[in-house]
Amino acid sequence: MAASESLVCKLAFRFLLSKISDGFLSFIAMISIIGVALGVTALTVVISVINGFEGELSRVITSMNGDVLLYSRGDPLSDPDRIEEEIRKITPQVEAITSSFVTELMVSGPAGVSGAVLQGIELGRIGEVTQIPRRVTQGRLPEKAGEIALGSVIADKIGAAIGLDIRVIAPFTGESESLPSVISVRVVGIFNMGMYDYDSKFIFMTLKSVQEFLNQPGRVTSFYIKLKPGENTRRASDRLSQSFDFPFRAKDWGQLNKNLFYAIQLEKVVIAIILTVIIIVAAFNVVSTLMMMIHDKTKEIAILKAMGFRPAQSFRLFCLIGLGIGGVGTAMGVVAGLGLGWILERTHLVHLPADIYYIGYLPVAVRWKEIGWIAILALLISFLATIYPSWKVSRRPPLEGLRYE
Repeated sequence: MAASESLVCKLAFRFLLSKISDGFLSFIAMISIIGVALGVTALTVVISVINGFEGELSRVITSMNGDVLLYSRGDPLSDPDRIEEEIRKITPQVEAITSSFVTELMVSGPAGVSGAVLQGIELGRIGEVTQIPRRVTQGRLPEKAGEIALGSVIADKIGAAIGLDIRVIAPFTGESESLPSVISVRVVGIFNMGMYDYDSKFIFMTLKSVQEFLNQPGRVTSFYIKLKPGENTRRASDRLSQSFDFPFRAKDWGQLNKNLFYAIQLEKVVIAIILTVIIIVAAFNVVSTLMMMIHDKTKEIAILKAMGFRPAQSFRLFCLIGLGIGGVGTAMGVVAGLGLGWILERTHLVHLPADIYYIGYLPVAVRWKEIGWIAILALLISFLATIYPSWKVSRRPPLEGLRYE
């Protein structure tokens, strides 16, 4: 049996590499290999880009909000220390917590006015939960009253720069509750989180200065929570939602942009299906290559059968030839796809409009498990394409081939 299998493999190798007088069959085989390689390359690159896009979004979201966000849907919350203690009791896997006051208002600078999201931060704790301090590209985060840090996009929009004074305008928080409150603050920092929604809206002041500005002493609206590595963020957010009554609401980083991540997953499936069609089309080339090879090797196959070559061996022979074509194409496609992905990742060659795609470049993330599934899929399609011609040649009687001229 081992000798028989070795013979089949040797014949498949010789048939696949044999030279044809006009070179046409070799050309068709090369086209089949290139077709499979192109399909695998496209699928590898696109899936890696979508994975990179998803991974980059999750990184940015957690760097801004931590792993879990507990916030109030109603009035600001008093006694934040007590609430933090309850959070730690409910979710022992908490590594760090920081409270914040978040509200929407307007900012005015030399170049114009823009809506903004003001977030009051605890300077000594914000770095334990988020990556905000590490994302400051100019200056620093505010340390005292009268200082502010802005996202890079909103800073450009209103013409703010380090050292300039801008105005923060909060509607309906004045003494008469019908007039806006306005304060002048100095820009001490500009940050870039890497996501347009954050960089175009968020501004930071110290928590205490925000509370004083909004006449909400000692009150907060949100708790940003970082869990220990490897903990299930969704389970923690569900536990907090069940334990805290209204007005509390808890969401993990995935739920904060649920629709966006759902759209990415749907897009990933649809594009994978579409690009798989390329591999299926290439598989038809494999069929045509085998049929032409069977036609060209009719006498050789008939002689082998007359010498005792069984139908099952004929079937395996051409299955191996088809798998050889698919295997070479798959290997070339995976190598080309990984190489192209490496270039895109290193150079950020493709730039995107950040206001549409959230991220300004094309990220790439290789997940080897998915690359493996792509290779298996390509080989499976190639194998299925070989079944009919292999079955056809196995059913052909030897005399038919010997009479063939």
